[in-house]
Amino acid sequence: MSTQRQPTEPVEAEREPARPIEYGRWAQRADRRHGVRDGRSRIPSLAEVNEILDAPGQARMPTPYLEMLFSRARDMMEHERLWYIATTVGIRSALAQLDSRAAAARAALGPAEQLREKAKAEITEADLLARHSAEELRSEVFIRLRREAEREQRIAAAEANYLRILGEVHAIEVEMTQVRDQVQSRLSIARMRALRISAYLSARTAMYWEGLVHTHRDGRHLAPLLPALIPRLPAWVLPEETESPEAMPVSQPLTGMPDSTGTEADDGAEESATADVDDSVNPPRPVAADRNDKPAASGSANQTRPTGEADGQAPEDQPVPAYRH
Repeated sequence: MSTQRQPTEPVEAEREPARPIEYGRWAQRADRRHGVRDGRSRIPSLAEVNEILDAPGQARMPTPYLEMLFSRARDMMEHERLWYIATTVGIRSALAQLDSRAAAARAALGPAEQLREKAKAEITEADLLARHSAEELRSEVFIRLRREAEREQRIAAAEANYLRILGEVHAIEVEMTQVRDQVQSRLSIARMRALRISAYLSARTAMYWEGLVHTHRDGRHLAPLLPALIPRLPAWVLPEETESPEAMPVSQPLTGMPDSTGTEADDGAEESATADVDDSVNPPRPVAADRNDKPAASGSANQTRPTGEADGQAPEDQPVPAYRH
């Protein structure tokens, strides 16, 4: 019976780079149609959006259609994180074994260092005394030369033992570095996949908002609030600048605001305190504006358009999606 050969590398490592996620015309029309439908129905109202932004704690999505889009994106990102965990189980197990071996080798390095220093001790007068009857017949010069030869042998043996243990420690550390690089490579792949998912979600959200604000009665007032309703990326997707190869954030929540020290001071190191996945979104609160002001002039309204023009070209003042922060 033939046996199938188990692949040693994930499929991602054996194929060409993937094309951008296709956002077809049917999906664009569906998103725009839902936006137009919700805009005509005045969903959400301006008061509801302000209430969401003013509410403490985690925020919710203002419309069911947006909640559906964000739920699908969270599910896709969760699958990427599960892929990362599944493909690094054996590697992380090997890393734990190497860590144990390295600890034992480092523990043996101390006594070897002490033995090497002890072997370098100078010959004393007590060492020059005869140790048996055969040495009593020899001269003091002969005994001194014998003691010096024995001392050199002890030094050479202790030095060789110390270098052997030091070489073992170095070899284990090199192997650990290679294994950590493999883990980090898998994590980088999962992060880039999550960024592609976020870009795809941002395109669909922009198309939906475009249809909504153009048909909503309070569209010009909703437009400035749209950037605050964009959810942030999961903390595990945005590594810290000083992240080390040892970092393996495999259990961070996939939604919500990052820690206050967050992606600006959050170590992928050990982001891995087990946390439940939060299915809600916690966008940043915007700077409070005077809601009693009169509607902005047409010029300022144009500066806050949330989406691109009809030909698909986005203006320069388009709100920056969260995944580009």
